[in-house]
Amino acid sequence: MNHQPALVRWAMPITVTTLLVFALLPVRWTRGLQWFSAQTEVVIAPIEAPITKLTTWIIPTSSVHRITSEQERSLRQEIDRIRTQLFRERSINRQLTDLVDQLQRGANLIPDIDVKQLHRPRIGHSGELLIVRSGTDEGIHRNTVVVVEAVQLLGRVSIADQRTCKVLPISSESSLPLMASVMLDDNGQHQLRCLLTPLGDGTLRGDVTPPNNPDAPALTPGLEVRLLDDQWPRHAQMLVVGTIERIENAPNQPLRKQIIVKPAVDLRRVPDVIFRLPVENEEMLP
Repeated sequence: MNHQPALVRWAMPITVTTLLVFALLPVRWTRGLQWFSAQTEVVIAPIEAPITKLTTWIIPTSSVHRITSEQERSLRQEIDRIRTQLFRERSINRQLTDLVDQLQRGANLIPDIDVKQLHRPRIGHSGELLIVRSGTDEGIHRNTVVVVEAVQLLGRVSIADQRTCKVLPISSESSLPLMASVMLDDNGQHQLRCLLTPLGDGTLRGDVTPPNNPDAPALTPGLEVRLLDDQWPRHAQMLVVGTIERIENAPNQPLRKQIIVKPAVDLRRVPDVIFRLPVENEEMLP
């Protein structure tokens, strides 16, 4: 009588210890136990299918899933439509904000000259020329100055008709060389003049002589280069030509350097442009 409570008390620890021992035994020693697993499946398998059917009959998951799927599909379509509209509105708002910022920066470049700025899309190419949807009806004419991203110099109008015009980028191979200044510091106190010639690959190259003044900043890549050319209108002076991409030694001239200047954007693939028209009838080049 006294042995039964002790056996019950030790049943659980003995079972756990036995299972732990079997779990730690090598697989080849426990293969014989698979017979018990097979016998258990023989008992459970016949009643598994009826239980599953009974559960499906009580809770018709297929109809619930179908209704939920139709509702989810409709809601997802509505959510996608609203999100697409939201993203589109945000994109338009961001573009308009950027455009306002560009126009303000362009207007503040030379405060003493009033400039009218027209933002127009590029609609195609004609060789090296960019075709823009604006023409003489809006005051565009030959040699009108064209920029992108506020102050990045793009080029000048070569041909203009009533509704369209063609612009030659400064980086095009057939574009004329232009005079520019390398800004050695932010306030423009130290500058280096150079004549930039387009290479036809989107960059321009020019010879410069490094400054002899020990107080002047060094000539390094990344410096900004701005237009300073009497052959361009006054309202175009100090527009950005680009930044120095690299510096090379000039052939047969050890005291001179060659700089490769790259505009901020690929001038051959801009989606839109800004025309700079002086409010006062500033004399234009023929």
